[in-house]
Amino acid sequence: MMVCIRRTHARAGLVGLLAMGLFGAFVPQASAVSYSPWGYYGPVKGYKYKNRAAIADSSRLYASTTAARNGSGNVPAGYLGALARLYKGDALCKSAGYAYNSGPANSLSVPTQGNGCGTGAYYSYGATKAYNGNGYKAVYTFKSPSLNHRSVAARSTPSPQEAADRALPRNARGQTYGSGLDAGTPQAAPDLIRAYTTEGELGYVKRAELEDEPAPASPRQALAFQSERAGKDRRIPVYALDGTTAVGTFVVEAPQATLTKGR
Repeated sequence: MMVCIRRTHARAGLVGLLAMGLFGAFVPQASAVSYSPWGYYGPVKGYKYKNRAAIADSSRLYASTTAARNGSGNVPAGYLGALARLYKGDALCKSAGYAYNSGPANSLSVPTQGNGCGTGAYYSYGATKAYNGNGYKAVYTFKSPSLNHRSVAARSTPSPQEAADRALPRNARGQTYGSGLDAGTPQAAPDLIRAYTTEGELGYVKRAELEDEPAPASPRQALAFQSERAGKDRRIPVYALDGTTAVGTFVVEAPQATLTKGR
């Protein structure tokens, strides 16, 4: 696998940026960018972590998610995982699959690809994973401030999300439905998540299909799954509220990621 290394000078000294050849380089050139607060968790298998979501509007509109060690130094290959999700209002617009760090790294950043779903207010709300010795613990980021597409003015940062204890509505089949933005944890997301089709129509994707990725039990498995799926998008149905009638398609993008190595 080809590996490209970029080096830039920072105040603390020389920092190596490892852009994985498996994914390609991600170099945001944003005229407007807003970040969620850092979220902190751990220790998980001896490491403390932090994550955050970002939303940017430049030549294109994208969301990104960063998973990082909370402190200096690196974590071993396969210990970090991240996915990015872009929402227009309360509906999912773009999502990338999980990416994992292919080598020792201090942080891992993953963006959505393409552009948005038309004019409107957008949010970034991602998820990260940390290897716990027997699989992975998934944690949401905080939601980013909203950003009006093509506007440089972001609204104020929302307060941190609380765990979603609210009762979700159910359809006639008993499936819960609603916005993924309202879920405080991955486990609290509704069965049917409000989303846009590739044609711009509103419907719902099944959480089980959106998250239908291998559940690696180790960094070795995570990197093997990642290699198998490199460059391969997944297409899943978008349904009407009944959870049965297909109304379009949603694309789960093959992730592109950037690693930052610590000193």
